[in-house]
Amino acid sequence: QQRIAYSGIVLDEESRQKLLSLPIPKDWETIAHHMTITMGPLKDSLAEIYKVGDVMSLTVIALGQDEKAMAVKVKSPGEISDHISFPHITVAIDRVAGGKPLHSNKIPEEKFKPYKNIILSGVVTEVIQ
Repeated sequence: QQRIAYSGIVLDEESRQKLLSLPIPKDWETIAHHMTITMGPLKDSLAEIYKVGDVMSLTVIALGQDEKAMAVKVKSPGEISDHISFPHITVAIDRVAGGKPLHSNKIPEEKFKPYKNIILSGVVTEVIQ
């Protein structure tokens, strides 16, 4: 049986390209793939807000970076899991410094700067592990 690793809004290619045009440090690995809604499948109140297959818009509101990760904060269409610090999309990570996508959750608030509104679009997806 397939396990659902996480549920998220997976960006379309055009949206991904918008994020990849940000000033990403040279040797970093780019990700710019999705905004996580919750780990595992959608259930309860989240399943009422997010329907698999729905296209949703995300507005970028801030850009942040520390030594391990770079992410954008986004205005999400609704609430997300309490286990995720804030609605965001990991743009890139520095694997050499030990960066992993989950480090986006740990970028300190003061490292975020307001960013001009970029509108992204993606599809609600339950992503198989």
